[in-house]
Amino acid sequence: MNFNRPKNETETHFLLKEISKYILFGWGYTRLGTEVGDMHSDDLHIEGKDYKSIIDTVGVKKVTNKKVGSKRIVYYDVKGIEAKASLSDYKNGFCVAPYYTYIIVPINTIPINLLPDKIGFIEVDLDNFELKKWSQKIPDMNGVELVRKASKRIDSRFKSEDAYRKWCQETLEKVAYRSSSELLFWRNYIQFSG
Repeated sequence: MNFNRPKNETETHFLLKEISKYILFGWGYTRLGTEVGDMHSDDLHIEGKDYKSIIDTVGVKKVTNKKVGSKRIVYYDVKGIEAKASLSDYKNGFCVAPYYTYIIVPINTIPINLLPDKIGFIEVDLDNFELKKWSQKIPDMNGVELVRKASKRIDSRFKSEDAYRKWCQETLEKVAYRSSSELLFWRNYIQFSG
């Protein structure tokens, strides 16, 4: 790890967030953002906790580009990953607005049965983590395991598919101001192996 993390988060949380960027990129989400707002859920609200509205990492990708009449319709999708360094961090709440949301944690931190239905789960063995140069696929990352794939979950805050797609477009515009290649390769904190 080329370490120069922000002072307002733990080393573990910061490292999980960095790993999340490479996972999303490996899944084809080439527009990336960290600390992106408007990610609260109206459905998965933890009793007595404030809504969490800022997600650790999001990726945006084009999923459809079709012609309807004389117009070309472009749809985008957003996938989110919330980093949780401890069980108490997890219990403080998390963001799940995207159709597909994952929780990423150090190995043996959170029992999978505590996760809501349809939320994906990734565990990282931080002592054995290794990212090979030129590959961001989870099977090529030592120490990273996709324990459960996320399933499509439509939050009630989106009254229709069109409302969700409009939100995806707005999220793309938010993260487009940042350079994904800069986040991954120029200002990267993870040291590649091999």
